[in-house]
Amino acid sequence: MNTESPFQRIESTTNKFMTVVLNGLFFVIFIPFTVLFALGPVYGIYKRGFEVMIYPALVCWGISALILIPTIRYYSRKRKKIESKIVVDETGLLFYNAKNEIADHILYTDLRPSKQNFDIYTVNPVGSGISPLLELTIQSEKKEEITKRIDMNLPLKVVKNKYTLYAHFLHGIVTFRPDLTVDPFVFRNYSIDTETWKVNSKGVSLGGWLLILATFIITALICGLVFLLSETPN
Repeated sequence: MNTESPFQRIESTTNKFMTVVLNGLFFVIFIPFTVLFALGPVYGIYKRGFEVMIYPALVCWGISALILIPTIRYYSRKRKKIESKIVVDETGLLFYNAKNEIADHILYTDLRPSKQNFDIYTVNPVGSGISPLLELTIQSEKKEEITKRIDMNLPLKVVKNKYTLYAHFLHGIVTFRPDLTVDPFVFRNYSIDTETWKVNSKGVSLGGWLLILATFIITALICGLVFLLSETPN
């Protein structure tokens, strides 16, 4: 351990433009969905009659209830635990909520050897996005060893320096837990130079461009659907 230069504290920074795009995409989907599936049947009953629209209305309301109720309940219960900031320091990886309280953490002292070929490695689970996730073994509060996957992302926010956070966290593991082994492919996946612990910048990531493209496509589809529904037969 190098005691001459203290281990720096690095916080997550938000890409404001991409965060606006992400939130816009969420509301572009959520609000029209609510209007179409919850209020649309009411308009249909008004225009076409109760007997004609009652069964389609029940189907739409059922779909709305299955999606909206769990979503609202989840965010109402988990809002205090939803992370809004990521910090990497000499203790480990810390996730803070909007009240600047620690919502979750992974300390270097909690890390344990893995049963795999390497103790620290990356995985690409289905639905995880473009970037691979960091997988490691920790000792939980119940003294049980569990496998955990690290994603340097925040809900409805686009983290600008997530690769830097990965690099700094891995630097901390190598510094404070030299007994653990790191798969060399981890550094390649996150473009980390192990000599300087810097990340080779690649500009806007593929995931960022896909997010922008998805926003325009979904917006166009919704606008087209609203236009078609607004047309009335002559």
